[in-house]
Amino acid sequence: MMFEETDFEIPLEKQLRLRIINEEIDACTDIEALRENLKQCVKSLQTYQHLLNETLKKQLQHNRNQLQDKILKEINIIIDGNKSSS
Repeated sequence: MMFEETDFEIPLEKQLRLRIINEEIDACTDIEALRENLKQCVKSLQTYQHLLNETLKKQLQHNRNQLQDKILKEINIIIDGNKSSS
């Protein structure tokens, strides 16, 4: 599954929230607060990337297991069909 161009478009309500956050950052003069918030943002980003990777890995394993089960059932049907026609 590939992403579509529209998947990268941020919805209007999120664009508004982003604009408000950007304005708050631009108005902030407390360098220490900016540093701490940046560190929290990086940690959140890393956590979300890890969670997404784990979710995708588990989903792929699940899909693989389902496909494997389906293939084995089809093979058994073919084998059983060949045995009964012999």
